[in-house]
Amino acid sequence: MKLVKGVFVERINRFVVKVKIKEKGNKEREEFAYLPNPGRLWEILLKGREVLLLPHSKNSHTKYAYTLWACKKNHIWVPLHTHYTNKIVKQLICQEKIPEFKNYKVVKDEPRFENKRFDLLLKGEKNYIALEIKTCTLFGEKGAMFPDAPSKRATEHLLNLASLSQKHKNINGAIFFAIMCPKINFFLPAYHIDFEFTKAFLETYKNINVLAYAFEWSENLATVNSIRKVNIPIEILKKEFNNSGSYLLIMHLQEKTYIPKFSTYFSSGYYVYVGSAQKNLLQRIARHKRKKKTLKWHIDYLLLKAHLQNSIPIVSSQKLECKIAKDLSQICDKVILNFGASDCKCSSHLFYFANPPLQKEEFQNLLIYYRIDRIFNETPT
Repeated sequence: MKLVKGVFVERINRFVVKVKIKEKGNKEREEFAYLPNPGRLWEILLKGREVLLLPHSKNSHTKYAYTLWACKKNHIWVPLHTHYTNKIVKQLICQEKIPEFKNYKVVKDEPRFENKRFDLLLKGEKNYIALEIKTCTLFGEKGAMFPDAPSKRATEHLLNLASLSQKHKNINGAIFFAIMCPKINFFLPAYHIDFEFTKAFLETYKNINVLAYAFEWSENLATVNSIRKVNIPIEILKKEFNNSGSYLLIMHLQEKTYIPKFSTYFSSGYYVYVGSAQKNLLQRIARHKRKKKTLKWHIDYLLLKAHLQNSIPIVSSQKLECKIAKDLSQICDKVILNFGASDCKCSSHLFYFANPPLQKEEFQNLLIYYRIDRIFNETPT
């Protein structure tokens, strides 16, 4: 498999990206490439990042000349082709490289039970295993989480696997999380991102076999050099997963706008507000999204004029609002003083960015820290 190096430019839609490829004489040309991963990939696909592309033959029936195979993050190539991950996991099972499946053989791809489809059917001496495989690209220094966007399909897979195990004595359900980073020690469901998946995870993990392995890929990303089982600290999940914590609101003003409440103009650009809710976090965020509501806080008046692009929960048992605000003040273009911080010692809880903050590496690192690294960095291996 010969891969071509390029540079990521932008994501066009869920399955198409724009990249730059170097030609002779240091010239560059822009190309569209197929993205075989429908996840958000916020922290992976950042402008200017190196990518690896699989060129298609001239006889190929695909619409685009390339498939985006991997993107470099923190000096590590992160493979993004979810279907290829499934193929590799199948090979590892056949080679008896996964201890939990050592005495099983793959007997069918995409088996169906009660009109529910899974990735693989394995056969052992006494029972079968219906296996679902998930590619995990959301990770920090030591921990990884799945999914990186709300996934109704993944939630249904958990519930269907558990139901299958309960209805059939000779069929067990299993889910395998393939983590695309060799340095990971811990895995948990992404409870900040997908509440329903996390609830299903807690409801079913005792009834199905839940496995998470960190993958170390070969240099050409065609094979896997090694895999390593990682811990799933359920007790941390039970402690942290609740409807409370902090949140970020990302807003956009298309043009310079006067807001009477503050008797001042707000520049065009992007604004990030950090708030908190010690209970009913999701309900607080839902309130911010509503058009009709009683105007109560500073942010309510800004939302009358600004377009709310994203709401980002940071679920936590700790009070993190002011710490997050302090870190945002270090990476923003401007602090909007005395906004939303009347009940604390912070100078503000509103921060201005000239360009989209989600496309800024420092902003993504902040999210990874508060959602993942903060939890696992002090956890014993």
